[in-house]
Amino acid sequence: MFIKNCLTPTEEIITVTPETAVKELIHTLEANNLESIPVVNEKGYFLGITGYNYVMKASIKQGKEIKDLTVKDTLHLISPLTINNDFEETLPLIVRYPFVPVVHEDGFTFLGIVKISDIESALADTYGHELPGIRFLLAVVLDAPHELESIVDTVRDLDVNIISVVTFDAGNAAARRILLKVSPTPHIEIIRNRLEEKGFRVLSLKEKK
Repeated sequence: MFIKNCLTPTEEIITVTPETAVKELIHTLEANNLESIPVVNEKGYFLGITGYNYVMKASIKQGKEIKDLTVKDTLHLISPLTINNDFEETLPLIVRYPFVPVVHEDGFTFLGIVKISDIESALADTYGHELPGIRFLLAVVLDAPHELESIVDTVRDLDVNIISVVTFDAGNAAARRILLKVSPTPHIEIIRNRLEEKGFRVLSLKEKK
């Protein structure tokens, strides 16, 4: 998945310029129930972000009253991602900032943001969270060839659709977890037994209706 698949475009986003007075900035934040906001210049280039926290820090650090500040004084630099970056590259940024700024391939032209809600939706889709089905959490002691092929083989003849297969680290270099979700089926125990016969340990099994 690319960032462009979960982008909130510029026409749906409120921005401010470096020349905006902080008094006006605060009014904009309050009126739109925002904590922070992108800063874009007259050329449409992304410069950074600002918000309440950055205003207070700038006022204290520079020894100025808030009424005497402009957005330029409160600007916080943040490296944006480009429109062709992979979705997972948003994750390290979204844990530090309320949104991820996205720019054109030129590295400057502001195209929009990826919000926390956009990331939540994308992850929910990846895991098939809202779809009814059976969820198997599997443990694999050591990575071995053809693991995913083995999983597919367990349901190949059962007329079962695989909704998602996600692998992730178990906190141990020698251990992995695989999350398998399949469409509703009466063959749950058959699938469980086949998985265990192939060397997978079924840690949990849940059904979502």
